[in-house]
Amino acid sequence: MKPRIVKKLSKKVHAIFAASPRRDFQQTAERVWIDDEFETDYVVRGRRSQSGKLERQHRNGRVRVNRVSSIGGEYNSCMGDADDFCPLYEHASAYVLDASTDWESFWSSYDPTSSTHSRYPESNIKGRLTGKKVIERLRAAAQEAHA
Repeated sequence: MKPRIVKKLSKKVHAIFAASPRRDFQQTAERVWIDDEFETDYVVRGRRSQSGKLERQHRNGRVRVNRVSSIGGEYNSCMGDADDFCPLYEHASAYVLDASTDWESFWSSYDPTSSTHSRYPESNIKGRLTGKKVIERLRAAAQEAHA
C-alpha cells in the first residue's frame, strides 16, 4: 500500500481509537507516537528488466512520508532492546483480522494427530481486507461494550 494512504488510514484509526469508550482502545491511543521518517521496507533487487508493476512498487517504496501515527518501539526490559513498531493502520488491520477469526471452533476441532483438520482458522471477511473494511469493522468494534 502506498505510504501516503497508510498515513491517512493511520490518522483515521487513531481518531477511532481516541474517541472510543472502550478502555483498551483508549490505552492503544495513548501509546501512539508520530514517526517523522516513515519509509516502506519494500526493496527490489536486480533492477534490470523489471515489469511495469515492479517498477511502480519500487518507486512507491522509495517514498518518504513524514508524521505517520505509529505504535510500538517501547523498551523491552526482558530482551534488552526495543520492540518492533509499525504504522497504526497495520496494527488495526491485525486486530480486525484476529477479531473476525473464529478461534473457538478452530481450537475445539483441532487434533494435532489428524491430517484432516484445517491448517488455518477461517475468517468471516469476504475477499481482501481493504482499508475501507478495516475502518468499518473498527468503528463497529469501538462502539460495542467491552467486558
